[in-house]
Amino acid sequence: MRRKNFWSGLGVAAVSLLLLAWVIPTWGGRGFAVGMHPRTLATLGAWVMLGCALALSLVSAIALRRAREPFAARPDLLGLWHQTWPFLYVLVFIVAIDRLPLTWVAPALIAGLLLILGERRWHVLLLTATIPTAALYGLTVHLMRIGVV
Repeated sequence: MRRKNFWSGLGVAAVSLLLLAWVIPTWGGRGFAVGMHPRTLATLGAWVMLGCALALSLVSAIALRRAREPFAARPDLLGLWHQTWPFLYVLVFIVAIDRLPLTWVAPALIAGLLLILGERRWHVLLLTATIPTAALYGLTVHLMRIGVV
């Protein structure tokens, strides 16, 4: 955990430096927030982020040194896969929805999530995946027929 805190602190510090150096000066908003200019509020927040992130990295670096642990280690591939697969699952369905109609993809998305959660009864999978999609399809057809969509 100390190693994760160290690298997370450095990552947040890098993001806050990016905010301070480029994002806030270039894209700072207009108007007022909490009685001060939005750039002032955003800059203050970025400085707080930077201070907290550097403090976290410093404390974690000291703890790593005391424990004589390295700052970098080979990642656990199983743990990396465990943290990555949900994003890949969502990405696959985003690409599928971009290429195919939602009414074709939605049942597979819902059934896949139910399978991941451990549901194995086919009739529950079938009904739970198709009824909301059919209702959405029916609502869309009705709204198009009366001219709303």
